[in-house]
Amino acid sequence: MDTRGGRTIGDWLIEFFSSWGWLGMILALYFLSILDSVAIPTLPDIFAVLIFLGDVSWDWGLIVLVVALLGDISGDTLLYVFVKKVKVPGFVQKFSKKYVEFLVVSDERLILLNRIAPVMPFTGAFIAMLDWNYRKSMFYIFVGGIAKYGALFLLVGAFNVVWTEDTAQLVSIIMVLATVAISLAASYLYRKNKMKSDNKNQHSEQDLGGTG
Repeated sequence: MDTRGGRTIGDWLIEFFSSWGWLGMILALYFLSILDSVAIPTLPDIFAVLIFLGDVSWDWGLIVLVVALLGDISGDTLLYVFVKKVKVPGFVQKFSKKYVEFLVVSDERLILLNRIAPVMPFTGAFIAMLDWNYRKSMFYIFVGGIAKYGALFLLVGAFNVVWTEDTAQLVSIIMVLATVAISLAASYLYRKNKMKSDNKNQHSEQDLGGTG
């Protein structure tokens, strides 16, 4: 989301908190993760990797991972509470249920799939509208976040050992951007193929009904 002068909310947060040193960067990551969870794309993955590159160690990586997860859970919880408090129109709820039924799984496990291919935006809102179990949903967000950030940090750590700091940082950023692009592409292809499959099955059922 652009602000005045073509700047983004992410740019403003980073600039505001950067003067506070590493504590400021951690706070910025937390708020960027919240914004990303409530449907304002901020790419917290890239920022988390950049912070981790500042001190590639197990303890620092754990701190960054925990903060990113807290941001994800906080953002999804805020959206969940908001949707629960605000009366959502019936047609929106029906559309949400039909959309989820269209996917490979239609319960809380979809949150894990969403970490690989972002097929379900506004996760907190979906949890509320579909009456999913809140604790189970947050658990899947937690587990999925550990898997995603843990894998990223392990790869970044390996890059930092193999290459120089500048090269490792460049390769790490490219890797995260590629991961995001692949995830989006996988999401698009999955929904496209699923739609074709459902249409084909629907036509087959209609043909069988006509011959009967």
